[in-house]
Amino acid sequence: MNNEYRVDQDDTNDSTDMMPHLSQTFDKNPSAWTSFILGIVASIAWLVPIAGIPITIVGTVFGALSQKNSKERGVGIAGLVINIVFMIFSAIQSVILAIFYINKKKRSILDN
Repeated sequence: MNNEYRVDQDDTNDSTDMMPHLSQTFDKNPSAWTSFILGIVASIAWLVPIAGIPITIVGTVFGALSQKNSKERGVGIAGLVINIVFMIFSAIQSVILAIFYINKKKRSILDN
């Protein structure tokens, strides 16, 4: 018996036949990544409520839309949560700044 491996002409075909994972195509979920990136931007933008609120609203919408696609759903959930958290921070900061502004105006009116 001969234990040598012989190479036939059929053995030298395309390598993707032996490694099918190389030929797979992956569908991306751009809404999920957009929501996640906007969440990261919102983590700084909430300091300026006029910028933070619109960014977090758009990020929340993209995060909600990303849930329709099963690909990269975790990234979409992360973006959705980050945007909701910083939307709440932006709203709280807006209320606090409005209260300070109103109190400042009242004091300036009373001083005159």
